[in-house]
Amino acid sequence: MITKSFEEISVGDIAVTDPRVVTEDYVRSFADLTWDRHPLHLDPDYAQQTRFGRQIAHGALMLSTLLGLVELDPRYLQCFYGLDHVRFHRPTYLGDSVHAVSEVLSVRPRSDGETAIVTSKGSLVNQDGDLVFSGEFSFLVGETHSLDLEVGAR
Repeated sequence: MITKSFEEISVGDIAVTDPRVVTEDYVRSFADLTWDRHPLHLDPDYAQQTRFGRQIAHGALMLSTLLGLVELDPRYLQCFYGLDHVRFHRPTYLGDSVHAVSEVLSVRPRSDGETAIVTSKGSLVNQDGDLVFSGEFSFLVGETHSLDLEVGAR
């Protein structure tokens, strides 16, 4: 999604990620992290009695999954700026595989001349080609020489 400086990003740029399988462990870990332990996500007997017929992943997990799948290069990405038009189109069931598709919608240079607001449409698509989540993500992105730092896990 953000892999280069704002000067090199063009409206219409598209990126597609590798897939991720949504497992029970993945959903349970998210529930533990967030304390969102709704039985629709964790209890198969409860979930079977709902309109979904089986367990589904948290919507917030799917948003986070999209952000985890896309590339956000810290040499250029300065911060998350905003999120608009969020839609959960279909449930994501345990065992589903999802991949992200992103398309740059706008690049708006800021008055400082060193950054721009880059807005992309981000979508998650399941193994059947169905759209399950979409939203517009805005990021503050730096210029080519904005950060020349070594990036590593701490």
